[in-house]
Amino acid sequence: MGKICWDFPLLGTGNESGNNIAAITMFKGSGVMDGLAREICQNSLDAKDSSLPSDNPVKVKFELIDVKKSDYPMFKSYEEAVDRSIEYWDNSPLCTPSIKDFLSNIKSALDSETIPMLVMSDYNTVGLNGVNASPHEQSFWNLLVNTEGISIKQNDNSAGSFGIGKNAPFAYSALNLVFYNTLAKDGGRAFEGVTRLVTTQKEYNGTMRPTQPIGKYLYLIDDYTGRPILPSDDCPIAQMGVFNRTEIGTDVAVVGFKKSDYTDWERLTAVAIIKNFVLAIINGQLTVTVKSPKIEYVIDSERLEQLLFIEFGDEPQLKYTRQTYETIANGELIKTKIAEKDDLSIYVKYDEKYSASLSRFRSTGMLINTTTNDVLPHFSVVIIVNDVGEMRLSKTLRSAEPPQHTEWRAKNITDNLTLKNRAGRYIRKIGKEIQSVLDDFDRADITDKMDAGIGNYLPDASDSSGTTEGTDGLKTDVKIKEIKSYDGRVFYNSQYESAESASGAETQQSGVKTGKKKRKKRSKSKIPVVNPGGKSQGVSTGNGKVKIVSPKIVEHRTFYLAGNKYRCFINSPDDYEKVFIQYFAGRDDDKQDSLVVKNLKLEGSPRIEINSEKIGPISLKKGINTLYVEFSNNEIMAVVPVFTMEVSNEKQSN
Repeated sequence: MGKICWDFPLLGTGNESGNNIAAITMFKGSGVMDGLAREICQNSLDAKDSSLPSDNPVKVKFELIDVKKSDYPMFKSYEEAVDRSIEYWDNSPLCTPSIKDFLSNIKSALDSETIPMLVMSDYNTVGLNGVNASPHEQSFWNLLVNTEGISIKQNDNSAGSFGIGKNAPFAYSALNLVFYNTLAKDGGRAFEGVTRLVTTQKEYNGTMRPTQPIGKYLYLIDDYTGRPILPSDDCPIAQMGVFNRTEIGTDVAVVGFKKSDYTDWERLTAVAIIKNFVLAIINGQLTVTVKSPKIEYVIDSERLEQLLFIEFGDEPQLKYTRQTYETIANGELIKTKIAEKDDLSIYVKYDEKYSASLSRFRSTGMLINTTTNDVLPHFSVVIIVNDVGEMRLSKTLRSAEPPQHTEWRAKNITDNLTLKNRAGRYIRKIGKEIQSVLDDFDRADITDKMDAGIGNYLPDASDSSGTTEGTDGLKTDVKIKEIKSYDGRVFYNSQYESAESASGAETQQSGVKTGKKKRKKRSKSKIPVVNPGGKSQGVSTGNGKVKIVSPKIVEHRTFYLAGNKYRCFINSPDDYEKVFIQYFAGRDDDKQDSLVVKNLKLEGSPRIEINSEKIGPISLKKGINTLYVEFSNNEIMAVVPVFTMEVSNEKQSN
């Protein structure tokens, strides 16, 4: 005759285990509910019942309840297992302070009269089929409850690929204990508890023997065989009202929820769900209720705008989510092909109040990541990988995600070189498509306002090195210690006062700054000064004196776009005429090379050919001036502009 109990299989010749479980640690983070919210809602979206009408959303409920410990014998037997583990490690030379603290914290959490339990339940899903599967049948119940490192999803849209995400709930339990309960579409019903302790011990044939760290609360048939707890079994904890399902779906319960670490868990959970699933909510794919005895949030497409802009209007975590919402609702949509027709959707919106952001989404509506930079306004870009045709793009990118599903990076694929190369190729192509969309964006409406693009947020579209790597992360800025000018002064980042003095210094050579002779790149013939306005040939040499000064430029920044293209922003404190600009690239030997400008586009003017080391004379208006510069050098450079200005032309008599 079997019994309901905690079972820890004998360790035998297996390895002893401490408390450093990487698969759980990666989801820990006090005060942040993202790991739990992402895992639960992602799994529920993956398990949606496809036979239901498309306008039926997956419904998920997060509810915190208090469980009276004395009403359920399961807690007493669990405490006995913890005590045996403490005794085992007290007598082990391998015991560490970390293991002692780990067990002590669990023991303390069990001292309470009531145990907080966060129950997460989904509906309009298929539940966990296979509760009663034969040994040779696929069982999704077993995949969740009884396997490690195996991921077989119930449909092709599923996001998981490692079988590691199931560990997320344990990171939020002070007892390292989780309950699973399901009413599946195939009619199966089941309940089971799982704990991840450290190596413990139990009596076997009259002797205390070490056991494996993972224990199950189940129906134990014999020493080697067990099954889930069924409705017909007499199990008080499994018969709690919260687990008495009448609708198909799954419950995951974090037992001993860390309320002290997540004192405002309702708000944190609601914010995490909105941030990570805003697209699914907009599209009516997901509805979530967050409930506790003191408050309730209902998150759906009808309430989303109110939550984003009023209820959580001051929530900094949702800053870019608000941009994403507006971009999807009011931005320009472009569909393009990466591997198959219309497999990528790109939304673009410009707004002066925006900080530049690029958000990436799976077709299920789950956010992969958002790369941002507050220094570079004002574009919001949203890309969505669509499941079309053979789903080559979405399947490839799913393989390029880490266990937390927070990026697309080819190097995450370590066991399939062909797939890794394909992922790198797709990721680079996505970057090129985004840049192309922004290049073609209606500049006529925004050029007078725009002061940044998205180039810094994309993989280098010009990369033709044949590398298999691809990254969707924010482009790393070019790192430079310092750049010294040819007369010995130092350029610090983008701040450079180019004049020797504010009043200027005279020289007999037109358009040339005083100081030591600068190092130029070799050229077969002298490259003339070119005037982008087309009305003058620039400053000419002669017998007269020309005073050259520096305009008092408050700030200027030059950003790499792609290939040999850069965008320069000049914040001028006043209107200036006859300004000349020369660009220098820093070198490893602390010297600079003067750069040849192929062409230039002034804000509000057509692009013109330059082919010169010096641009000018041009006019700068007060405020932000935007220049699009293309150099002859096709490489990423630390580029520094030098500004000079002609303020007089005093001709001498012969």
